[in-house]
Parts: sequence; C-alpha cells; structure tokens
Amino acid sequence: MYHPTTLLAATLVLASSVRAIQLKYDNTYDTSGLSLDTVACSNGPNGLETKYGYTTLGTVPAYPNLGAVYTVSGWDSPKCGACYAVTYQATGVTVNILAVDKTDTGFTVSQQAMDNLTANHAVEFGHVEVSFEEVDPSRC
Repeated sequence: MYHPTTLLAATLVLASSVRAIQLKYDNTYDTSGLSLDTVACSNGPNGLETKYGYTTLGTVPAYPNLGAVYTVSGWDSPKCGACYAVTYQATGVTVNILAVDKTDTGFTVSQQAMDNLTANHAVEFGHVEVSFEEVDPSRC
C-alpha cells in the first residue's frame, strides 16, 4: 500500500517534468532557405549561427522539426537550441522540436512538424494541446 504523501510526491515530480501546452504551426518555419538572421536564435553567444555555423533553417539538422518556443525570451536566449520532446496524445506520436525562435505562448512549429504529430491534420486542426518535456539537445 502506498502512503498518500508518497503518491503526492510522485505526482508532483511527474507534473514538473511533463507539461501540457498549445502547439500551432506557421509556414515560415517550413521555408528551408529562410536565413537564421530572421529568428531570435541567430547570432550572439547562444545563437545557432555562432555555436554551430548554421545559416538557414534547412541547414539545421532538426529541420523541419523546429520552431518558436515560449521558453526563448528573445535574441540570444540561453534556450536557443533547446530540444523538447513534444507528444500529441490523440496519435501517441512524439516529435523532438528544436527551439530556434521566440513565441509568446506554447510552441509555433513548421506545418510539417505539426503534420508529423497529428497524422497530417495540421491545417485541419490549426492548433492542438500537447505535452512536452525538455530533453538533451542531442535528441534534436
């Protein structure tokens, strides 16, 4: 038998690592030739150009599974290049999303990334509720 305090502690640990949030798409992030100079994670010490030498979205190995994430505070954010395992419960599919830009709430990703999550229903749904957790950047 489990003690109620033990169950509460286990629930709090799980809740702190996996969260639910809205995900939508923006076709801007489907443009492989888009210069990284147009996103928050361009240059600067934390920028993807500076750290890895990427120049366009298409040169980023995670492409097209990338986009704007609310944890990126702006240009040169320490969260630039963070990787998130994003799961859409209705399909059970998880896609690793690389943070390359800033958005005010949730995730704004390429249509292809959202299609990967929703079994090609990005346009039909427009936005969905997903769960996510930050994972090691090597997963992106």
